[in-house]
Amino acid sequence: MSNEFRGEGNLGAQPTLKKVMVDGEPHSVAELRIFFDRFKGDGQGNYIPNGGFWLTGSIWDKRAEACVEHLQRGARVHAIGELVQETWSDKETGIERAEFKLNLDAVYPSLVKIEEVRFKPKREVPSTSGA
Repeated sequence: MSNEFRGEGNLGAQPTLKKVMVDGEPHSVAELRIFFDRFKGDGQGNYIPNGGFWLTGSIWDKRAEACVEHLQRGARVHAIGELVQETWSDKETGIERAEFKLNLDAVYPSLVKIEEVRFKPKREVPSTSGA
């Protein structure tokens, strides 16, 4: 990964899931709109907002499905991925446009905002002994 990005922010919208075909195979892709905020100390032990920026991120397959199932608008998340610039021509004006996007490898909910966690049961692992 050439341009690794790590950040913490809030989901600005409910993650959306699409099904796409890649090389004849179906894949799930989720799109997440994240506001990466910045805070600064106010000199009295508190933190106040100090700007931030929006990024649109996409994550694939089982991770995409898990994001859509478990995350909601406003959720505080940690995001890890590759920052890329996409360019296109505006359909109405023909002007070249550009936007940074995040190809996500992982998205984790912030633990300070979690009320309850339940884990799936462990998978049974077949015995490899020759008994």
